[in-house]
Amino acid sequence: MDAKKGNEITAEYITALPYASSLVTINDAKPLLLILALAEKNIVNGSYQLTWITADRGAIVTENGRIIHTTGFLSNNLEELLTVNNNLPFLGVKNSWQAIYDWSPGYRYNFSADIKSLSLGTETLSTQRWQQEAEHIQERVSFTSLNSELINDFWVAPETNTTKPFIVKSIQYLGPQMDRVEMLMVKPFIEPISNSSLSSNTKDSES
Repeated sequence: MDAKKGNEITAEYITALPYASSLVTINDAKPLLLILALAEKNIVNGSYQLTWITADRGAIVTENGRIIHTTGFLSNNLEELLTVNNNLPFLGVKNSWQAIYDWSPGYRYNFSADIKSLSLGTETLSTQRWQQEAEHIQERVSFTSLNSELINDFWVAPETNTTKPFIVKSIQYLGPQMDRVEMLMVKPFIEPISNSSLSSNTKDSES
């Protein structure tokens, strides 16, 4: 993903987009606008796997807010993030769990990680388009075999009478000493409770 190719991203441009979109910052580079190209359900847990793409065909796939696959990163790519039973928990549901990481290039597969989750309370996030109360959840990811750990942060918008909770912002690392990826859902994908249809509307603040 080449941040130098990015054009100026305005609130008017984002509003005019008919798709869910995320503003992504890789390390300290210029932000990129990624568009939601595909939403597929994980048949094991019913969660959506969302594929966000760039203009230069790079991609980030998320499930329950966590990055589970990337393509187009210049140094390392996350080939897969999974659990033993393929049931990636939603943020804050489990205080501790285990994951398996695979990276490319090179044969770097089956690295086990112990993950501990902690709620840091509620914070208010805002962009030019919306304001949202969200729970800040931090996950500490420890790789015993690599003698290394990393910390990922997520901000979760709460469930309402009509919509399921969703991740409005995250700061994640692809792996130890790898790229930091900040994702801000400027036009979030929001799954309704009432039916199985998809929604990409934003959750605007109430006056």
